[in-house]
Amino acid sequence: MSGSPERLRADEAIARISAGARVVVPHGCVEPRSLFEAIARWRGPAGDPAMLYGGLHFGDYAFLGPDRGGGRRAAAAEGGAAERGWAYTTWQVGPRIRDAMRAGRIGFLPLRFRDIPRAFGPGGPLAADVAIVQCAPAERGRLNLGISCSIFPAVIAAARLVIAEVHPDMPRTAGATEVDASDVDVVVDATAPLCTLAGAEPDDVDRAIVDRVLGVLPEAPWVQLGVGAIPDAILARLSDVPGVKLHSGMLSDGLAPFLDATGEATRVVTGEIAASVSTYERAARDPRVALQPTTVVHDVPTIARLERFASINSAIEVDLAGQVNGEAIDGRQVSGVGGSLDFVEAARCSAGGISVIALRSTARGRSRIVARLAAGTPVTVPRVAVDVVVTEHGVARLFGRDLERRAAELIAIAAPEHRSELAAAYERSRTEG
Repeated sequence: MSGSPERLRADEAIARISAGARVVVPHGCVEPRSLFEAIARWRGPAGDPAMLYGGLHFGDYAFLGPDRGGGRRAAAAEGGAAERGWAYTTWQVGPRIRDAMRAGRIGFLPLRFRDIPRAFGPGGPLAADVAIVQCAPAERGRLNLGISCSIFPAVIAAARLVIAEVHPDMPRTAGATEVDASDVDVVVDATAPLCTLAGAEPDDVDRAIVDRVLGVLPEAPWVQLGVGAIPDAILARLSDVPGVKLHSGMLSDGLAPFLDATGEATRVVTGEIAASVSTYERAARDPRVALQPTTVVHDVPTIARLERFASINSAIEVDLAGQVNGEAIDGRQVSGVGGSLDFVEAARCSAGGISVIALRSTARGRSRIVARLAAGTPVTVPRVAVDVVVTEHGVARLFGRDLERRAAELIAIAAPEHRSELAAAYERSRTEG
């Protein structure tokens, strides 16, 4: 680390990356567009290719080159890593890179979110050589990570080279977001607006699910939410729950009305925010909101000390034993392990806690309650960890139920047109087994 950061152009900063370096790039809504565009132009260092690692981007993956239409990213289709001088591996497959993932141009790293700092932080098997971050301008010798604390303190601590894109509109947030300017080697000026994420509009099905989820929450809970239409709709209604507090890996635009509708006693702990600029600014000026690193937000023992902790996550499908797949469709990786299991485990350890999987009963005409997960399908959350599954058709309570009762509960909340087929499949499995 240098005594004070050097200010460079984006191309000059990226040229500092050495051969074979492990480079962790930002994910979520902290998209350093100037640096990502410089990577897209960069041919990489001579010798061993550099390896870029990152998660789900809500922006346009500018570092992977031009979008080939339809929201799909060719993902460095031209040439291999040796020709480009770098390759990319992700722990979260976003929609824009699924084609490139299927084509083998992007690597996939199956990591629970809580393990990312352990993997890329000091002493980890993938300890970062280079950390790229986006932050607010320095004040009194300190930068601020703004809307995403997350994994970045760990990768900054590991990296020999820290490159920061400084964005004048990034709000300074409270929590563990301060970074001493002496820990940053190079700063680059931002060239594009802050990345934002539009909230998903709930429909009547989503609202029916929300009603059922709110009905299973304990009194005065701490609540964790995933990201999407159903979690957004739940967040918009959570202020109706007396004494509610938030402890979540990521929060969206529902955060602002939640803060407006809750009292001084509420608390919000999150790793990052993916929302509108107005929500970023609202969260930054509210003393009840603290952004903390993944080592706190996803730490199971830390969360388990919160009484009545409720984890609420979605899934791609749930089988009749209660196994949850949140990652793959027809054998294709379309998401990642994420942080759901971190929160589910914590909920099971919390006094009065509950783990909830909330999902629509169908998608594209197919039932999301399935007889059994197909061979090779990843089990994102094991059957022993799920307390409750909710669809628009009802609530299946799995904790303490044997396999037969579990199947009956889950068939009862499947879409009516699929129930007889599921029941028949379950009976076949009993006789064949």
